[in-house]
Amino acid sequence: MNRAHSLVAITIATTLAIFLGLAAESLAAPADVPAGSKLEFSFNLVGYPAGKVYTGNCGDGHRIFVNREANQALILVHDTGDWSIADCNATGDNRAELDVDAAAVASGTVAVYARILGKTGGHLKICFGTVTDFTSGEDLCLIGLFELTRGNGQSKFKLAPAAMFDASLEDLIWSVDTNADFRIVQFRVYSVPE
Repeated sequence: MNRAHSLVAITIATTLAIFLGLAAESLAAPADVPAGSKLEFSFNLVGYPAGKVYTGNCGDGHRIFVNREANQALILVHDTGDWSIADCNATGDNRAELDVDAAAVASGTVAVYARILGKTGGHLKICFGTVTDFTSGEDLCLIGLFELTRGNGQSKFKLAPAAMFDASLEDLIWSVDTNADFRIVQFRVYSVPE
């Protein structure tokens, strides 16, 4: 093999190694996921341009659209005994629907991780179990709050509170706020060994 062919072969091998390394990193389980856990479901919360209403399809049930600069976009969390996206559109005045296996959430046999990607400064705030204070008119997060902000460097998965997905007693409403830099949050649901 001559020198030119050797350089081409080395370049191809190096490029392939880098590509496979990046692909493996993007598919790798979050660091805190216990050994023996299995990916059950994943979905993305995708930022759609502010002021526009999404009119496309739901992408095989693995994405929910919410506007950038959203203020109290609504997502219904409903127990169906399985994980899926029943309605992916939370843009404009629409309400998306996330079906969950609430029994698995309540029993602790699943864990949900999330990470924010996209532009630095992108922010997501989810208030779950929203109630209104009748004296002040303020919306309160009765069950809890989950926030992610995109910083510099590599984005890491964070364990999401189980209460966000526990619709075992009644449906939950997520009230979602985003900023102009919000692009995407990845959610991954893992069954964990008992």
